[in-house]
Amino acid sequence: MVKRSNKRSNNKRSNSKRSNSKRSKEQVFYSEKIVIENVNLRGCYKSNDALVDKLSTDEFTKNALRMIDRLPFCVYKDQCYCDKPSPLILEQTISAPHMHAKAIEYLQEKLVPGSSVLDVGSGSGILTAIYGKLVGVDNKNSKKRGKVVGIELHQGLVNMSIQTIKKNYPELLTYPKSFKILQSSGWDGYPKKSKKERYDAIHIGALADSIPMNLINQLKSDGVMLLPLKLGDNNYFCIITKDKDDNVLIDPRESVRYVPLVKA
Repeated sequence: MVKRSNKRSNNKRSNSKRSNSKRSKEQVFYSEKIVIENVNLRGCYKSNDALVDKLSTDEFTKNALRMIDRLPFCVYKDQCYCDKPSPLILEQTISAPHMHAKAIEYLQEKLVPGSSVLDVGSGSGILTAIYGKLVGVDNKNSKKRGKVVGIELHQGLVNMSIQTIKKNYPELLTYPKSFKILQSSGWDGYPKKSKKERYDAIHIGALADSIPMNLINQLKSDGVMLLPLKLGDNNYFCIITKDKDDNVLIDPRESVRYVPLVKA
């Protein structure tokens, strides 16, 4: 059974006048793989640390973003420390840092040593690498060693991201079963269409018009999924949780603009 959180609707009913006055000012976050509006309004900085310091997020997320430098993952080095998307290859882009921040912030309760994470639409590989650092995929103690799987539709991006990580953060590849990036469809999950609960956290980097049930099946009870989801006429960053009775709760957050999650 799927339930939608009523936090948003209750808030609107009880504060309708105030909500209506703010509606035109609703903050919109943008994903990678599209051209965003007013990109020149977002600052550029001289280092990864300087960029991270200016992001509007919590300290856990800032510390996570400092673990992996953005520079090696960008094709256009002069844009790497700007808070905007930057072109990669195959007409794809690396997300704006404020989007990566949200992808960490909303999942942080599950991004702990020993956790398992699925990153759908892994792109440049930078977010997959950050997840790997947070869950300890290179921990010598197998009981505290986490697992991260990145899946990406474009084989060229898979190859590029693995080479970038191998050159700059080879420790993440110490245990091949604990960290991998491979080519696959995001709708299928990993292993493909498996119904076994595997992941404490799942991040999806593209817009879905429905919840991918293969991914729900692979999400552990009490796990957390972050999914850009079309609800009515709008698209929202949704925090999706599954309880021990397999009930699914959808908690819509910011409005977002993403490219579709391709069914391959």
